[in-house]
Amino acid sequence: MKLSYFKHALVKNFLALSTLQGVNLILPFVTLPYLTRVLGVSNYGVVVMVYSIMQLLSVVCDYGFNLSATKEISLFRNNTSKINTIFSSILLVKAGLLIILLFILLILVIYVPVLAANKATYFMGFGIVIGQALTPTWLFQGMEKMKYITIVNLVSKSLFTLLIFVFIKNSEDFIFVPLLYSIGFILAGILSLIFAYKEFGVSFYFTKWVNIIEQIKNSTQYFFSRASVALYTSSNNFIVGLVLGEFYAGIFGVAERLFTAMTVIYSPLSDAIYPHMVQKKDLKLFKKVFLSAIIFNFFVSLITIFFSSEIIYFVFGEGYEESAVLLKYFCFLSLIIVPATFIGYPLLGAFGFEKYANYSVVIACIIHVIILVFISSFLSIYLMVLLLIFTQIIVLGIRFIGVSKFLKQQRLYK
Repeated sequence: MKLSYFKHALVKNFLALSTLQGVNLILPFVTLPYLTRVLGVSNYGVVVMVYSIMQLLSVVCDYGFNLSATKEISLFRNNTSKINTIFSSILLVKAGLLIILLFILLILVIYVPVLAANKATYFMGFGIVIGQALTPTWLFQGMEKMKYITIVNLVSKSLFTLLIFVFIKNSEDFIFVPLLYSIGFILAGILSLIFAYKEFGVSFYFTKWVNIIEQIKNSTQYFFSRASVALYTSSNNFIVGLVLGEFYAGIFGVAERLFTAMTVIYSPLSDAIYPHMVQKKDLKLFKKVFLSAIIFNFFVSLITIFFSSEIIYFVFGEGYEESAVLLKYFCFLSLIIVPATFIGYPLLGAFGFEKYANYSVVIACIIHVIILVFISSFLSIYLMVLLLIFTQIIVLGIRFIGVSKFLKQQRLYK
């Protein structure tokens, strides 16, 4: 294979994103077997709940900029003045959102008994939200220079991994795990801003209100899309812990973490293709990537179903046997979520059919929440995954409608 091929921006971006996801996956799996054994199921469940709610708050703070700003930066990558305006406007919006979210967290830990029991742990974890707010992933992704974010994550996650083994010695130390997470995320945010300044020459300034309002308007539909996804994905551990207790939050969290490991490669793949598809509209490349992902995911899911018990025991040790059964349910979820992901972004998003990609998850989320309210009195960890499968089928169905509209448009232009 020619060396020039590897210099292609798309390939370099995918390799950087894959390495990034690999770091995000491998380093936590270095600490996970240690944490699950040292903390025990219930205390590990508290850590899972903290991380879950911080991810929800991070989605709100991101406000969909990882999609809207990525697209905008990709289109104006040679206009330094425009990039500085986008950069400054988004950071100002996020600063305001951080203040609001901190106040919301304060209310939650006061009035929700499950959270109040470990209020200090939740505040220690708020640094996760701050760190993610500081990290302009959308800037590097739009510029197709993801190698810098990869370096940043490697440094910060390595530090977090080291600190876990240094400071977490017994089950009572669980309260410090979110603090160590926060240190890692904030370090990543600071380093990424330094790289942004040195590599792209971006500068922050207090921009006009009209520019801030413009960014909010551009990103609102993406926010509702991402927030909807978060409500029926990132919130699961928190809801399970809230309804069933911290023990089942730990059981659910272990299975979900392995599900994330199974599907981790598809996010960088779709993210790498998205800015390329926005500019090139390369359907031939999309088809190749899409079919390859579907086939690979099928075989990974099949192997995981057959060896779920052995995988759970090897990674997490005793006490998590119920997670092995739950993992099989997650395998069926992966068969639906992977095609839905690729059909939404980069395909529909790049060809002007964002409404099908975005509103599919909004509609699915509304249905998900309504059903969850009705089944909350007899909720179980298995019922939760079955609900997720049903929700994702709705997403996939609506996006298929978008694809049919897209194909019809393609035929009209031929």
